[in-house]
Amino acid sequence: MAQVADNHGIELTFFHGKGGTVGRGGNPALYRAVLSHPPKTINGRFRVTEQGEMIRQNFGSPDIAERTLDIYTAAVLRERFVQHVEPSQSWRDQMQRISEVSCKDYRHLVRDDPRFVPYFRQATPEVELGILNIGSRPVKRKPKGGIESLRAIPWTFAWAQTRLNLSAWLGVGSGLDPASEEDKEELKDMYQNWPWFREIVDLISMILSKTDFSISKNYDDLLVDKTEDLIALGNEVREKLVETRTSVLSVSGSTDFAGPHVQLLRSTSKIRNPFLDPINCVQAELLKEMRNMGEGKCDIRKIREDALVMSINGISQGMGNSG
Repeated sequence: MAQVADNHGIELTFFHGKGGTVGRGGNPALYRAVLSHPPKTINGRFRVTEQGEMIRQNFGSPDIAERTLDIYTAAVLRERFVQHVEPSQSWRDQMQRISEVSCKDYRHLVRDDPRFVPYFRQATPEVELGILNIGSRPVKRKPKGGIESLRAIPWTFAWAQTRLNLSAWLGVGSGLDPASEEDKEELKDMYQNWPWFREIVDLISMILSKTDFSISKNYDDLLVDKTEDLIALGNEVREKLVETRTSVLSVSGSTDFAGPHVQLLRSTSKIRNPFLDPINCVQAELLKEMRNMGEGKCDIRKIREDALVMSINGISQGMGNSG
């Protein structure tokens, strides 16, 4: 599109409808994100929408709003002087392979595996998000629909609550798994020399560093039916998580899957996790108790619903850009 517009003398402005979380297209590293955009897609013009849950975070006070606008302005101005990397045809072909493989792996689990919907609804607070009417819009576009009818926010939000963040990384591991030694070397070359690709991999690294294997397994242990199929699926999902971490490390050449965000994440995690971990444990117990109560409107259930809302808010705030 940029090339066609340039050929015909058209001033092109791309509209960046990014989400707040990484799983919905967001990027907390705003300055680097702008600089890593493909060539000739900004050119001093940057139109963007901030999704609902990010407005308060980025524009909640005059000082924060001014800081956010400063970052936008500085990045757009600096971008004019950045020597962008034009991806080679070989890199484009590699991205096409990654896209096809990762999409196939994602859809195989989410759309084709009959175990997935029961597992998702039991292992996460997805059902309760609809009952508690959290957010400005209904959780589903069609009340009786399946996974395909879920809006992006509750789909991502439910997985963030269990600290698994599945929607952000599922398919990435298989996509970054090289088909040959040549693919392996090319992926490393892309990471080292293509800012756009490196920024995507680093974002996945950041999300992987915020996943918690034991916390997500605790939700399974307390909430998921003890059937062979569902237990096996939970284990398969966590195996995919490990494979994704390995693939990211292979591409980046790093020894820590948190990537360049590692120092900041270590400091924030050291402060947050001692508070987040017990909230997750309490939430899992609340979900178990409420599901065993049924749908009655007794006073105890109302107290538990209030506590569940508080736990959801606490985890969301603690997880920050992935919640």
